[in-house]
Amino acid sequence: MKKVIHGISHGSLSSEEIRHTSMQKVNSFYIRKPEENPHHLSKTQMHPVRASLHCFFYLTDGEVIVDVGSDNYVIRKNECIIIPSGQIFTVKSYEQCKGYMGGFNNDFLLAGLIGNNFLKRFDFLSMWGNHKIILSEDESKYVTSVFNRLFVEFHNAIMDNDVIRAYLVTLLSEVNKIYKKTFIKRLNNAQKITNRFKEVLFESSKKKMSVAEYASLLNITPNHLNKIIKNTTGKSPSEWITEAIITEAKILLYQTNLTISEIAVATGVLDQSYFSRIFKKHEGITPGEFRKMIEKS
Repeated sequence: MKKVIHGISHGSLSSEEIRHTSMQKVNSFYIRKPEENPHHLSKTQMHPVRASLHCFFYLTDGEVIVDVGSDNYVIRKNECIIIPSGQIFTVKSYEQCKGYMGGFNNDFLLAGLIGNNFLKRFDFLSMWGNHKIILSEDESKYVTSVFNRLFVEFHNAIMDNDVIRAYLVTLLSEVNKIYKKTFIKRLNNAQKITNRFKEVLFESSKKKMSVAEYASLLNITPNHLNKIIKNTTGKSPSEWITEAIITEAKILLYQTNLTISEIAVATGVLDQSYFSRIFKKHEGITPGEFRKMIEKS
């Protein structure tokens, strides 16, 4: 069974990159051009992974279709998607892509900076942020030049982390300026509760809980949580929880050798038969059939 490194399957890195790129570099920051690896000129769907870096795709041509959490995004020319660390995502297809893809972790970005408050200015790095950003032609010119500088510096024989970090901060600041212009608005209380619910729901360290337990965590009643989530998202908290369970289960089926029963428990479902029923209802196949399909792919 394939293993996944930092939210991108091992197959996403070419043999040349694996030979010449130290794991320390890949662990903290990396950037590549998808067009330089034929593996990325494909319509084949990847399996879901959990990002351990903040991952990004920026296209100058082609198309990427990706699910982030329960949201679906189509990314085309002059568009960017940033997937926050800890988020679950699936690359559904990628076709004739040109541009840049990669990732970075907080420690790399914050080295030399004081405190973590710096990251709070970038809403697109939160679980609940809008992850797709559309750039104008002029904005794309600026952003492309920064991506290219990051790419050149990263692939230098002697990589200067300070230079890369400076350009990465510049990139995030440029993207944030575009993001704010497009998405930022004053959130009302219901939207804040919804964002917090999504954030705790997709935290990898937590098993999925009941609606009542999430409501208690957010210091509101279950009825109030139901009403807010339904009104702001069109789906009930129970539907969100089920989707989170299935997504987490698919990752465990793909990345681990845990039994179906162990995976059920890991997602917070103690009854294996119930777990199998909701999985089949959601995916159309049983967890065992899903694992066999993965092994054949």
